[in-house]
Amino acid sequence: ELAPISDAAWAQIEAEASRTLKQYLSARRVVDVPPPKGPGTSAVGTGHVQKIEAPCEGAQAVQHAARPLVELRVPFLLSRQAIDDVERGALDSDWTSLQDAARKLAFAEDRSVFDGYAAAGIQGIRQAASNPITALPAVVTGYPGAVAQAVNHLRLAGVNGPYALVLGADPYTAISGVTEEGYPVQPHLERIVEGGIVWSPAIEGGLVLSTRGG
Repeated sequence: ELAPISDAAWAQIEAEASRTLKQYLSARRVVDVPPPKGPGTSAVGTGHVQKIEAPCEGAQAVQHAARPLVELRVPFLLSRQAIDDVERGALDSDWTSLQDAARKLAFAEDRSVFDGYAAAGIQGIRQAASNPITALPAVVTGYPGAVAQAVNHLRLAGVNGPYALVLGADPYTAISGVTEEGYPVQPHLERIVEGGIVWSPAIEGGLVLSTRGG
């Protein structure tokens, strides 16, 4: 017989999962995410329709386009001791496997949003972008110029701000330091993108996008 998990242990497990997801999820900070609709929802409408053959003469027919939802799961195991120790007053039980699973889910979501997920028919923001691609310079002092150029491309395309800069782990670390010339890059970037700079360790490079919504 399986031993039950106490309410106190569940509270710690849920809190740790929530904390880890919030730490790593980045796409939700810059794109609109509708509220959850429950496991019974299997698809979402795109707002588009396509013409199809009418069932009879004199009638017209269109079919609503929809995208099937993707369900992601990462199995993990927790030790019985870690769970039982909560009942003994422990506040530092080992939830490493839970943290790893939550991080993998966050990475999977962010990569799907930014880089796409071909197997699920998801086109990422990078693939869908129609603006010219601005390469991220090899030297961090070149970042402000590249980001300003990307913002300018969006403005010329009629995409209003506020704009946000999403950076992978390496570029984000690079802007957090000071260059050999003693030049702090991050404050300069923050003046260019009023929507903020977002750490996104799941991706490579970076993106500039509008957070105006819609």
